Amino acid sequence: MATSINPRPALPPFSLRPARRSEQPTLANVYARGFWKDVLFGDYIHPYREKYPADNDLYWLRRMQVEWWDWTHRFIVSTVNDEKIGKEIVTGVAHWARLGPEGAKKYGLRWWDPRRIILPLSHLYTSITSCFFPNRAAHPDLEDVIERAYPFINPWTGSREESWYLEWLAVAPEYHGQGHGRALVQWGLDRAKEENICASVIAAYGKEKFYENCGFNNTAGTAGQGEGNPLADTPGGVVYFRDVPWESNGLANGHDSSLTNGLRQKS
Repeated sequence: MATSINPRPALPPFSLRPARRSEQPTLANVYARGFWKDVLFGDYIHPYREKYPADNDLYWLRRMQVEWWDWTHRFIVSTVNDEKIGKEIVTGVAHWARLGPEGAKKYGLRWWDPRRIILPLSHLYTSITSCFFPNRAAHPDLEDVIERAYPFINPWTGSREESWYLEWLAVAPEYHGQGHGRALVQWGLDRAKEENICASVIAAYGKEKFYENCGFNNTAGTAGQGEGNPLADTPGGVVYFRDVPWESNGLANGHDSSLTNGLRQKS
């Protein structure tokens, strides 16, 4: 007797678009929830997040507010339309940065652009608000550990100087496994391919296979390497590159953005 097989239910379609400044609190919450169980941003930096969950959001909001006005940075979101409530829901967010001198020329503001003054003002604003409203979810000695580790991480040299770098990627837990994260990664890979430069990322602990499957084909150490690095004892942090040439070395397993269920790229 033949046995019927129930087909896998279709996943709801989603879209990609640039994030809006008014959405910053929403994006911060997606980041906080996406990294809630992460070894570095969860357990290590924010050991008191259960007691002060809103302050965990504040950590991501402040990071975003500073870099929002740097025009070499791009915040891209994935969204779904919830027909029940008639509202668009942000499901994931990726923060891509265009590194390198050519990237600064192409995407950065010119020296005479009055908008350049917004960036230092945003730094000042976050510094002042941090004094009056400290992040109680964070360990006081570790909130700035990422910034202190930067001098030890410098694989972006030579042919890798020009790169689209994925700074942060998070998908709301209820939308995991639906292709949203993969599509947000693909956005940056497409930009790198268009410019014929590399793409790069520092993988969170346990996400190494995900980035390898996305097409990052080479490694360049870890974020914790180097004597005196404050991240030396933190697991994970593998530095990945998707190197050129693009034509002769496609994405892992032949995947591309067209395989993402329901994806409709927005300009």
